Amino acid sequence: MRIILILVAVLAFLLALWGPPLMVARKYWLRQNPWAFRNLRFVLPAQLVTAVVLAFAAEFSGLRNPAAIMAGTTVLVGLLGAGLLALLAVWGARR
Repeated sequence: MRIILILVAVLAFLLALWGPPLMVARKYWLRQNPWAFRNLRFVLPAQLVTAVVLAFAAEFSGLRNPAAIMAGTTVLVGLLGAGLLALLAVWGARR
């Protein structure tokens, strides 16, 4: 039971982190613009590293509610990654 709970938590984390950029990439792909998928190989690992570093910083900084800060930074990094991916897709299509 504990393993299932851990898997669900990891899946929710990855869905919140990588969901917005994957939706942006799919939107551009449906518009016949494959540039967004080419940039996913840079955006997704950068998002993961950024979210993990910010989560450890929230844990070790001694704040009152580090779980809420971790959840907030995960969602924020996901949305910023989606925005970055959209900018890279537009810039790549213009070249």
